[in-house]
Amino acid sequence: MDSYFPIVIDIHEKKCLVVGGGEVATRKVESLLQAGADVTVISPEAGDGIREWAQDGRLHWRNEAFSEIDVTEFAFVIAATNQSEVNHAVYHAVRQSGGWVNIVDRPDLCNFILPSVVKRGKLTISVSTSGASPGLARKIKQTIEQEIGPEYEEYVDFLARIRQQVLAEVGNHGQRKKIFRELLQDRFIEASEAERYAMAAELVKNVAEEYVGRQL
Repeated sequence: MDSYFPIVIDIHEKKCLVVGGGEVATRKVESLLQAGADVTVISPEAGDGIREWAQDGRLHWRNEAFSEIDVTEFAFVIAATNQSEVNHAVYHAVRQSGGWVNIVDRPDLCNFILPSVVKRGKLTISVSTSGASPGLARKIKQTIEQEIGPEYEEYVDFLARIRQQVLAEVGNHGQRKKIFRELLQDRFIEASEAERYAMAAELVKNVAEEYVGRQL
């Protein structure tokens, strides 16, 4: 099999189908909901999480077994049951329509896979072994979680705001590049929010003065 092409995609309000209602299916559903997808679950049984989300109106639960249904309305389909015949039925239904399908624990039947993900606000780090070893992907994810702590969520928000400010106020490309490079120093990550903005203002000022000095 050729290697997968990594991509980060916006699935907000996109219709997604999950077949299955157990623990694995629940994890897949939760990830889709966090991304803002319009989720439908088909399963005659479902865990507490899926039931609660259905009661809250966060997803559509069809309390029935999977059958030959029209899957073309769904952007992505995930089969996460412990019944191989059901998973194969999902696979064939989606592939006949030319859609995107993921069969849990069967990378040979997938045309897309779901990586292990570390989320820190706007920062998304994904790890995949292309289905070769999900356990290794989870292990690497845990290592990343230890290195990239929750402080990165505010730090990335800070970078986004400062970037827009610099693009609006600093016209020189060289100055912008230097400012953006300096903002990646560890001292900005380790600082408090107030300190970050004060340091950034000082940085922009110093870079501007340095540029003026070179022009004289």
